[in-house]
Amino acid sequence: MKVSLEAVYSILIEWARKGSAQTYTDLSHEYYDITGEWLEPHGNWDHPLGELANLVCSAGCPPITALVVLKGKNEPGGDFWGCAPNVPARPKDEMVRLGEWVRMTNECFAHSWTDSVPAKIEQST
Repeated sequence: MKVSLEAVYSILIEWARKGSAQTYTDLSHEYYDITGEWLEPHGNWDHPLGELANLVCSAGCPPITALVVLKGKNEPGGDFWGCAPNVPARPKDEMVRLGEWVRMTNECFAHSWTDSVPAKIEQST
């Protein structure tokens, strides 16, 4: 199944505008509400979120995919780290990692997002 990056982007910019990070499960539910297609929260989002992170980075935007977090951990999954040029490799130190994540989410909350992905996109596989 192909993932609509436009649909994912629209979900994430709403989260950014509300100033909140949410879980992979929340993303799956909201994606289903928009597209009618269900993606399991675990393991299905790594590739499309990485692709989206690179698209927004190439347009000079902060890593909006930082807003998708693990349930109960309140930080992105391991595949988030280093997924795009503006996302550092995963810091080993928990406090450093949290600080980097907070910095990136604050950039997302402050950014003026366009209503559509700031680059022509293809559907993810």
